[in-house]
Amino acid sequence: MIKSASGTILTNTMLLIIILFTSVNLFGQIANTGRDQLFNPLTDDITERLPALNVLIDSAAHNSPDMLYEELKADYYRYEQISAANEWLDMLSWNVDLNFGKWDYWDYQEQTKDPYFYNSQSWRTNFAFAFYVRMPLRVFIDRRNRINKQKKWIEISLTQKEINRRFLADRVITIYNDLVNYQNQIRIYNEYQGFTMSQMQMAKNEFLNGEITTAEYTRLKEIQIRGSIDYTKVIAEFKKNYDALEIITGMHFNLITIIR
Repeated sequence: MIKSASGTILTNTMLLIIILFTSVNLFGQIANTGRDQLFNPLTDDITERLPALNVLIDSAAHNSPDMLYEELKADYYRYEQISAANEWLDMLSWNVDLNFGKWDYWDYQEQTKDPYFYNSQSWRTNFAFAFYVRMPLRVFIDRRNRINKQKKWIEISLTQKEINRRFLADRVITIYNDLVNYQNQIRIYNEYQGFTMSQMQMAKNEFLNGEITTAEYTRLKEIQIRGSIDYTKVIAEFKKNYDALEIITGMHFNLITIIR
């Protein structure tokens, strides 16, 4: 029996060594082949793997459709301002007419004793040039006011653009901080999971030995389950904020999240 037990222990020890050696080699291969593309929230720092916060904010502003919309509106109102400044040209007009052709005339002569119709033909060239100025008082007096109105529309668009930029910056900062916060929670919950697993193993042994009641064992199991559920939620929130940061900034960080 002693020899059998010793052989079993030796076999288990050798198997454990082989597993550990294989795991170390596998981890080394992964680290060497894609260290820059692997991110483990349990050991790595997300702030060191992402661009600086000001870069994220600038990228979000550059890729924001709201910002682009206000820029286009400002450009449109600039063109409207130019049109308002040039409206005085509507008060000026000039026309040029040039005609050439054969003209046929049928006239009736009634001042003679015997009235009659007669036909006459001629080739003619007509040229006319005209220039005139119309000056409606309303257009003339209101010209500066219309120009100023377009200037104000430009200022409104630029102000709205700045409002959007600040709102976007606040949004990026919030997502960034939430991402850091959820990574910290992942680490805390991971340690808590290890603690509850050890606690449940001890509770299981105590329950089998009759040292604790069924109610106590059930209570401890519920605590472990709630911790597992919260851990899963935190991981999901971390991934959601990671994806949201990619979308809002228009950047792809190419981090492969490994969470065990």
